[in-house]
Amino acid sequence: MFRAGLLVSIVCGLIFHADALLCSAAAQAPPKAEPQAKAPRHLSAGLLRGQSKIDANAGTVTIMTQRTLDGPIMRAVLDLSVLLDDGERFEKMRILPIVARGKMQNLWDILYLNGVDMGFLQTDTLEVLKDDPQIDYIKSRIHYIAVMFPEEIAVVARSDITSLKDLAGKKVSINARGTAANVTAPIIFRRLGIDAQLEPEESDTAIARIRSGDLAAHVWLLGKPAGPIRRVKGDGLHILPIPFTEALLDYYLPSKFTSEDYPNLIPPGQVVETVAIGQILAVINVPENSERYKKLARFVEAFFTRFDELRKPGFLPLWKDVNIAAETRGWTRFKAAQDWLDRRPRLETTAEHEPSEAPKVSGPGGEAERQKLFREFLKWQRSGNR
Repeated sequence: MFRAGLLVSIVCGLIFHADALLCSAAAQAPPKAEPQAKAPRHLSAGLLRGQSKIDANAGTVTIMTQRTLDGPIMRAVLDLSVLLDDGERFEKMRILPIVARGKMQNLWDILYLNGVDMGFLQTDTLEVLKDDPQIDYIKSRIHYIAVMFPEEIAVVARSDITSLKDLAGKKVSINARGTAANVTAPIIFRRLGIDAQLEPEESDTAIARIRSGDLAAHVWLLGKPAGPIRRVKGDGLHILPIPFTEALLDYYLPSKFTSEDYPNLIPPGQVVETVAIGQILAVINVPENSERYKKLARFVEAFFTRFDELRKPGFLPLWKDVNIAAETRGWTRFKAAQDWLDRRPRLETTAEHEPSEAPKVSGPGGEAERQKLFREFLKWQRSGNR
């Protein structure tokens, strides 16, 4: 009996020892690789091409837009995305819109923010920066691809304010810091000799302050008809006229609003004069032999070659006011864009417009040219084409 019990103990010990060895070996052995799931059939070809992070970025460009999501600038960039995005996995071309803080901020973002290639700037940006010690550096680093559609200035005020002159000495909101209106409004007020108390304020808050009597007016700068302005209820508010004078001739254009543009703020059949500011699609100027330049040049080639498609139904109607060959003084065109235009010398150099449209001004010129353009405007104005 004793021997039988001893034998059983020995056998059990051997079995336990063997199990321990197996467990130890299993713990030290590398884990068994899990079987990898097969890629879906429609992606396998792309994976076999060796696509990588480099491929994904090679054709992608970014564009700073604006903070108004339903504004014309955002819609224009979305149009470019719809038209030019190419490739199932975007390895050839991809346009990424970036919601911006404002036009002046766009300038600094293009210059200094990693990953930002392009953005929309106003042509009067150089006027704001003319005394900046970095102005030559800025002009060398920021070039433009094309002159885009203009945007109009809308000054919404209380009903007791009937003209811009009535704003002298009163508090006026010029929108949030860095926005288009915040850049342009001080120039307009200064040149027209109106000494108002200008202060930054978000649009919704500004309208509420106007209704409470704390503000006299608020300034927008958006392409018409702009959703944020159309949504403002009248209730004693209206849009003030801005006279187009010689003092505004170098950077600004005569324009107008109608009741169809802003029915809540303009009575039926009434026309309100205003001014507009041109804008450019600006781009960072990088060395021609760099990979980034090649990527931007591919964007220019695609954009310019297919530009006429943007004038067709389904895209933003304002594309009809854009001519990619138009120039603006004070800015340098991006080399890839200029090279494309040089290969097509017969391309029209002015945007198509109706014969009754006012003379267009795209930047500062000599005194003689300014006087000539202003005389043309006065002649157009007297002709009744308003």
